[in-house]
Amino acid sequence: MNPRTQAILISGHGWEIPAFSAHDSLAEGLRAGPAAPHFTPERLLGRKGLRYKERSTLLALCAASKALADAGFVKADTVSLHDDGFGVVVATNTCNLDTVCQAAETIHRQHVNATSAMDLPNASSNVVSAAIAIRFGLRALNLTVCTGASSSLDAIVLAANAIRNGRARRMVVVAVEVDGPAARSLLAGRRLAEGGGLPALPEGAGALVLERTDDANARGARHHGALAGYAYCHADAARSPALDALLTDHASKPCYVAGDSFAAHAVTALHQREGAQRDLGILSGPAYGAGTLYALIHHCEQARAAEPESARGAVVLGGGSWGDRRAGAIVIEAGGVGQ
Repeated sequence: MNPRTQAILISGHGWEIPAFSAHDSLAEGLRAGPAAPHFTPERLLGRKGLRYKERSTLLALCAASKALADAGFVKADTVSLHDDGFGVVVATNTCNLDTVCQAAETIHRQHVNATSAMDLPNASSNVVSAAIAIRFGLRALNLTVCTGASSSLDAIVLAANAIRNGRARRMVVVAVEVDGPAARSLLAGRRLAEGGGLPALPEGAGALVLERTDDANARGARHHGALAGYAYCHADAARSPALDALLTDHASKPCYVAGDSFAAHAVTALHQREGAQRDLGILSGPAYGAGTLYALIHHCEQARAAEPESARGAVVLGGGSWGDRRAGAIVIEAGGVGQ
């Protein structure tokens, strides 16, 4: 089968959200509401190799580990896959923002010699993706996407294209956002302008494993659906025919959309949709660049639980919030668990 024409399947998913640590699914966490954050990465990852790693890296490693285990790649006796065909894409905007700002401030006020040799490697913009690739032996491409509220949507599209174009056979896509003084300062203008004060950015990470149909079938992998079409729009465009067409073609599917996205009108006003609309609350618009990935994980969990609506697939609208002027949508076609 031609790799360019094969469906890209979601064969694994996982998440690490400290405020939802007492729950087994995103739906349970959302119903109960966020609790006091609890995060002990060493319980999942062990203590070795965690020293000096930032919170964002630890959250992402936990989510990636759970997704790889869910897909059947990581077991108790197998941590490193040593796989030349397995790549990583990380979507994040805030992962090491505090470290970068602190290092810059130290250099500005004192001297580069005053910086920490242990902290400076964490100032790399690709630090999370590199850490995942090294720990799990994922040797194909690894990169980081920092495109604002649409980051995880962009990362998923990039990962799927990398598989279709032969750059990798499988990809793990991770989204992670963390709160901190630098992030709050960066986002303060938008929040204060809306009279919202400075609520914490919901910290957490989510991960998906994507692979080609023939590879998934060859190893007897279950899957939770197949990625289909996607489209983008811009706030300044008078019309968005590509997005309109995508939403029209999949009008019967449930649609995940953040209520504060400028593109939400494309669902609520331009189309009389048959499918339900879902706003995941704090895991949607407030989750910044991770919102699209959380929505896809929520759908995968619903599919695993055999929820009737999940049998129709889903449309996920991402981006267009936090003042970003770009948004898009991606379609997931239904796929039975175990197929």
